[in-house]
Amino acid sequence: MRWLILAWLLVSRLAYAHQTSVKYVDVAIDGAAADVTLRLAPTDLADLSPAAVASWMSLSSFGEPCTSGPAAQHAEDKLVAITWHVTCARVPDAADFTKFFAIDQKHVAFVRVLPDEISAYVGASDPTMSLRDRPTLLAWVHGGIDHIVAWDGRDHISFVLALLLVVMLVRDPTGAWTIRPMLPTLRSTATVITAFTIAHSLSLISAALGWVHLPSRLVESLIAVSIAYTAAENIVRPDVQWRFFLTFGFGLVHGLGFASTLAVQLPPRDVIVPLLCFNVGVELGQLMIVLVALPLFFAVARRVGAETYRRRVMPVISGAIFIAGIVWVVKRAFLT
Repeated sequence: MRWLILAWLLVSRLAYAHQTSVKYVDVAIDGAAADVTLRLAPTDLADLSPAAVASWMSLSSFGEPCTSGPAAQHAEDKLVAITWHVTCARVPDAADFTKFFAIDQKHVAFVRVLPDEISAYVGASDPTMSLRDRPTLLAWVHGGIDHIVAWDGRDHISFVLALLLVVMLVRDPTGAWTIRPMLPTLRSTATVITAFTIAHSLSLISAALGWVHLPSRLVESLIAVSIAYTAAENIVRPDVQWRFFLTFGFGLVHGLGFASTLAVQLPPRDVIVPLLCFNVGVELGQLMIVLVALPLFFAVARRVGAETYRRRVMPVISGAIFIAGIVWVVKRAFLT
């Protein structure tokens, strides 16, 4: 389909000898910001400055105009590329080419939106275009799942894994380590996962609605601290009695992290249903991690025995999670 549109544009250019060349626009969206690249032939640039070219189009977010930064110019193959950065209050969702077509009604633009790979031809008859489809309720659920199981959710996955590593371990009356049967292990898992779920749901909803706000650097650093601490606690004392309360407290912090990701995606009004759907997706993603990791950890613990698992297997995995947590603490607190 894309090649058919390009072919049509080329034919149109031949048909109108006075028409300026086709313009190609890439809009790479990243949260509440975007990097825009507009490519045009050198002859179309004439004496125009990069800022003048950048003014041909504007982005908006739910009806609120976005702010464009300085524009830069560089050569790219046989074209000239004008690039600039745009910041918005929320995720940019529309582009307006009215000024672009005011110069010449025969102008044509082929727009590609990244990372969703949305491509569209924009003509003078309809100078605005949507940069994304309005998400359905199912899309909000899917977004919550993606936030957990995708690469961006690796810190939350690490925390859940740290919790699951010790749910099957218990001391018998003599002080020796044993492996709980499956049913008590499931009850122990349900206890800590429920604490985490309730806590991050409360803080996610509160923060997304604007009731609670903490600096992003602080929240992300505390999430990393929670991961490192829980992993270290696994190694030093895996049978602590306060794990439920500790998990609840750390869950509140993780919920604020979820909210920082979600905030720029939510519409300015009618946010309750999308918010709840996103939270359902988070829980489903978390459940997927539990369904994969818990049987694996339990099977390994039963296979090698409680003492070997406690002294060798679990500390190695927890140690790796601890190192990852420390790296994130340093990076988030001091390097970003």
